[in-house]
Amino acid sequence: MDQFANSELRHLLHKKLENTFLRTIDNPVIKAQESWDLLNDQLLDILGPEVHTQWFRDITPLVLKNNILIVQTKTEFASQWINTYYQDLASALMKAQGKKKNCFFISKKAA
Repeated sequence: MDQFANSELRHLLHKKLENTFLRTIDNPVIKAQESWDLLNDQLLDILGPEVHTQWFRDITPLVLKNNILIVQTKTEFASQWINTYYQDLASALMKAQGKKKNCFFISKKAA
């Protein structure tokens, strides 16, 4: 392969990787996971392992869009309990992440 073709191939590969990286950074599902991981660690530190395990262990982050993090609980009861007793704490911790983010807990749809 000549020098020009090799250089052109490297340039195309670089552009493709750059575009993939930019799409990944803007992905609302990946952003949700990152925000939830940080929030989850903070909740564990503040609430302790017993409370954290009971209410937050099985939560799945779904999407982060327009500064709203949507996460899913296993049951409607868990969703209601967390929204009643831990929503203010979760929202304060989200805002402390540096942006005006909010977190909402929803339950799985009934099958």
